[in-house]
Amino acid sequence: MHNLEIEDFYHHDFTTASEWEVFIARLEEIIHEWKLPQTKIGPPLKSGDFINLSWEKQSEKLNFADVAFTLKHYKLQLNDDQMNEHVASDDSEDSNTQSQIDILNTSNDFAKIDEEHLEIARYYGVREFIVLTPTKQIAISDETRIKILVSSLTIALNNANCEVPALVQIQEPWQNSYSGIGVGRGTSSHLDMIHLKKIPPHCRHLTGLLALFKQKITEGCSIRLDPVNVSIKFTYLLKDWTSYTWTQDPPDFDFMQGETLGVVELGKLPFGATFDPVGELQLFTTWSQMSENIIVDSESFTDLEPQLATEWSAKVKMIPSTACLLGEYLTDFLDLCNNHKTMIDLLGEGATDIGNNDSTLSSALNILTESKIPTISRVMSRAASTKKNNKNVEGPIPEEVLLPVLYFLFPDADELVKSPYEDVSGYNMDDDAWRGVKTCAVNGLVWRFAIVAAHCAHNLGGAAALAQLWHEFVQELHFRWERGIVIPGVGTGLPDSVRTCLLHQKLQMMNCCIERKRAREESAHKQQNIDDFESESDDEFYECTEEDAAKQDEVQLKRTLKLKHLLWNRPSGRLAKHPSLRLLKTGEPLYLPITQDPVPKTEDQLEADAEVMMQLGTDKHASEMRARLMSASLLSDMESFKAANPESELADFIRWYSPRDWIEEDTLDEWGQPTGHLSPRMKIPNNPWATTWNSAQPVPAHRQRRLFDDTREAEKAIHYLMSKDIGEIAQLILPVLTHAALYTLSQQKQDALPNLPDVTQNILNKLQYATKPINQKMKLYEEIASDIESVEVLVAQVTSLQHKFCGDEQSKELTAFIIQLMRGKEVTIYGGARGTIGQRITAMFRDAQKANYLMGASGGSASVSGAGDEKHKTFPEPSCKEFILRAVTPRPSPTSAAQPQRLYVCLKRDYIRMAGFFCEDTTFL
Repeated sequence: MHNLEIEDFYHHDFTTASEWEVFIARLEEIIHEWKLPQTKIGPPLKSGDFINLSWEKQSEKLNFADVAFTLKHYKLQLNDDQMNEHVASDDSEDSNTQSQIDILNTSNDFAKIDEEHLEIARYYGVREFIVLTPTKQIAISDETRIKILVSSLTIALNNANCEVPALVQIQEPWQNSYSGIGVGRGTSSHLDMIHLKKIPPHCRHLTGLLALFKQKITEGCSIRLDPVNVSIKFTYLLKDWTSYTWTQDPPDFDFMQGETLGVVELGKLPFGATFDPVGELQLFTTWSQMSENIIVDSESFTDLEPQLATEWSAKVKMIPSTACLLGEYLTDFLDLCNNHKTMIDLLGEGATDIGNNDSTLSSALNILTESKIPTISRVMSRAASTKKNNKNVEGPIPEEVLLPVLYFLFPDADELVKSPYEDVSGYNMDDDAWRGVKTCAVNGLVWRFAIVAAHCAHNLGGAAALAQLWHEFVQELHFRWERGIVIPGVGTGLPDSVRTCLLHQKLQMMNCCIERKRAREESAHKQQNIDDFESESDDEFYECTEEDAAKQDEVQLKRTLKLKHLLWNRPSGRLAKHPSLRLLKTGEPLYLPITQDPVPKTEDQLEADAEVMMQLGTDKHASEMRARLMSASLLSDMESFKAANPESELADFIRWYSPRDWIEEDTLDEWGQPTGHLSPRMKIPNNPWATTWNSAQPVPAHRQRRLFDDTREAEKAIHYLMSKDIGEIAQLILPVLTHAALYTLSQQKQDALPNLPDVTQNILNKLQYATKPINQKMKLYEEIASDIESVEVLVAQVTSLQHKFCGDEQSKELTAFIIQLMRGKEVTIYGGARGTIGQRITAMFRDAQKANYLMGASGGSASVSGAGDEKHKTFPEPSCKEFILRAVTPRPSPTSAAQPQRLYVCLKRDYIRMAGFFCEDTTFL
């Protein structure tokens, strides 16, 4: 028993797999799961496939020695047409693997893809590959670890019979360095990469790279090589645009120096970038598939001049965060919407002193709106003389800027009207292209104020400037109410709570109050004269037709038998005789009464009334209270009707006021009009109509208590505007300002942006939804502002490119070229250096080189001499040189089968990268 325990203690299971074997087995298992061994040879690649087609990606996580790795598979997804064509024509097998075929294909040389790990396609020229990367982005720089990982991939590929090349990400992650292996069909491919910060001298030119490439592929076998095929691409950068720079200047607020500058600029929002949105131009000059025998590039001489390149292409790099004026205006105003400082906090105690009518009119607005309108010079001189004796509301806006702004908002206060309002009284939002946007008429007072407020907030002092402008604006409104002066640019009539914003409704309400006040005062003495005239005459005369003459005689005969109306019961407040109706009781003509106008209400008042109705409840008392609140206008109309028709009944009123509640019959009464009866709802005992009729007295409209107290409503409107904090003021203006911004965007016409109208319409749909409620949805406005700014950036970029490439010339070729540039991809320049676009780009580089040379000469270190002509070149030194060398040669011995070889080289100022795809024959060594 004891011997058995000892024997079990020293027993070892040598069949247990090690961590490395488990890792290899897991690699092989994933390869089978992805079905990579079943990959067949695909069709030849076409130009641009690496960039234009999509890449299929899949990944799987695994561990090795407590280190987490991620195995990723990338494969180019070809079109169905390409696959069908290949199936139809594929009748023989190729002795090379798919990767060996791809490295000899030149259609996608130098293709740059920005996505992660897809740079492998450019380095090695393959359409499908596997890459093993550490999950935590750690550096794998130890040579032993690299060999272990590559060996693991090699064993897994061989065991799975997979021909897809596999690589390991090595060195630091930012270096994008990869090394790997490819196996299959009796060959082995080594994918090696070198990344150095210091460039060896012999590798700076093509001559040294060719020697290095030949030494690598002929090492160990003494054979004569055929000429190496070379593809070359040089990149030139243009960052100094000199005279081709385009910027948008901010608006100028020096109004006093020009008579038209202030008005023209104030009515528009700025648009465009504050600095050139185009950062740099990348010019690519390419020589494709050239034999090494026909080109020389050494330290002493080179044939690789840009003007001699067989292909030209270009790409522009935009400034990442372009600052645009319109976007800044909206962003700054949105920030103000969250500012809860009061007017007193920003302007002091004097901000609440609205309507202080001193004889000196200390405020600039009070001076501006005197009954005898002064000129600007008189206003300034008087304000200067009274400044010491009066307490003014001070703000960041200087007086010489504020006065033109106020004249722009209230042009009727200027003797020489420079910017009058159009007639907006009949403006219908439904007839406009902006229907559905609940703001105001374009170029009306609220529209102008929103734009001016944005100018002041952005350029003249932020929240304090907006507070100062608002204070002066409300002061002017109060002054006009007291003087009975109509507010311009708003229109007359009742507040339009359906199609306009709340601020516009408040101004409409004030205009309505001003009109009612003026009409009431004008009609006061006229009504007195009418009453005196009616008291002197017992008979009343009204026009009638000949058809009514016979009936009038009969009625007159009956009226002579009746007593005349008593003094207190005489008819008054008649507007006109009804064309057909007569009183049911006496047969006298029914006269239309003069009634009070409907009570105007703004949207917030309507919502408050609705809330009160909802809070009353549903019981009997609540119903009676609700009916009483709703019957104020009905009572007024009944009293006017009784005053105009002293002997009328409820049925007479119903026939005129609510014809649907009078059901006519087939018979005629003694006066020749159809008989009838009231509707069932009017016969309900103690219904509101009957109760109100019984309590109504015969009082004409001009003697009734006003349903609409214009004085009270005007003061409420002024108090509403005066009591807002700066954030609430900004929210009142925000819908109109956003509308104006979108209007400014819609005025931009760009042939290079054919979808601009559709994009504008999508933003308009959002704005229509955002302007409906009173309580602003700030998140939605932020989205709209972001959309407008994004489109503004695109328009600014296109405008800059047109200025650089087109100038005053416009053509379809240039427009199409700019459209392609805006897509952010490399664009072929047809005709190369000899084409229209090529000549334009050459001129840009030449001008930039001249400017740099002159700047260097002016510094004193350079001298203009014969050597100056040599220094002054059209193009600078390339910022990047790329070479692809290809050859087909037997390796590793002269008796081996010929194998494709490829070397990619990238030379920049601070590093060199070499990526070699070297194949060997594993059958005939």
